[in-house]
Amino acid sequence: MLRHAIKRLLGWGAHQVKVTPRNVILITGCDSGLGFSLALYCHSLNMTVISACHNVNSAGAKMLQHLNDPKRMITIELDLLQPESIERIQTYLEEMLSGERNDYQFTALVNNAGAMCFGEYEWQTWQQIEMQINVNLLGTMRLTKVLMPLVRQHQARIINVTSHCGLQALPALSPYAASKAGLRCWTDSLRMEMSQYGVEVINFIPGSFVTSSNISARQQEHAKAMYEAFNQEQREFYAHYFKRFNDYLTVISGFKPPNAVNDLDLLNKFKDSLTSSQPKAMYIHEPWRYKFYRFLFRVCPTPLVDWLCVKFCAMPTYRQVQQELQSSAEKNCLQNN
Repeated sequence: MLRHAIKRLLGWGAHQVKVTPRNVILITGCDSGLGFSLALYCHSLNMTVISACHNVNSAGAKMLQHLNDPKRMITIELDLLQPESIERIQTYLEEMLSGERNDYQFTALVNNAGAMCFGEYEWQTWQQIEMQINVNLLGTMRLTKVLMPLVRQHQARIINVTSHCGLQALPALSPYAASKAGLRCWTDSLRMEMSQYGVEVINFIPGSFVTSSNISARQQEHAKAMYEAFNQEQREFYAHYFKRFNDYLTVISGFKPPNAVNDLDLLNKFKDSLTSSQPKAMYIHEPWRYKFYRFLFRVCPTPLVDWLCVKFCAMPTYRQVQQELQSSAEKNCLQNN
């Protein structure tokens, strides 16, 4: 085991494994964003793709269904909050792998589906908090658990899509960050457990896809639910700040048409995580801005890290809005005098 670890560390004997239509990959969260793009990409690699969509009637699911080779692109509905939905995926995959085409090889499970809700912790309803934990962490764990015998039997690869928020938490995303940090730690533990069975477990951090996916499409609906759950004191205290904060987020709200990611560096890293005989434990895709901030997060003292995080997010803050209101009031007072 130590010899294998040293070889992996030094990259000795690493090579790319060729994939064919007999290689089956299951990807969750394929309605839009990264999942949609990875489904298309794996199809282009000549793999048989099971694209799990939250809604098989979504625009993304229909686009996947209408590919020229439907036998290699299978769309199936999956709701990670519903155990029976997870069980249907399990049954489908078991039947597929043991059916007439028993030469199928279960190659990878890509846990990509996720949910995100912006808002300070005090604002978020318990339903919103639970939703993020249940989808991002517990739902992923449930699906992986029921598929574990198949994963082990086929020595399939588990690729968990986490987030930079799992490395450094950001303000207004505390439940999301908690779910992704939990997912990262679970991935690390699972990697060590499964290595003895020849199963690779990989943490894949793709960078931000908020503006190109529908992960935050319901942000304004979430904001409405938050405000309705406020008591009178909270409505008066947060008033202008809450409105300004959510006005700022209108750019990410609303459902967007699915669009394939054309970032070759990202796709090449994913291909390596999928086909390398000696994959890395973690793949991080990020612009230089992210690299620079992550370096500062590691070396700076906590107060400076907190300040940098707020600057990194570049979102309205309570203090900023209060200062603007005070400045506006003083200006109006001078004009009136």
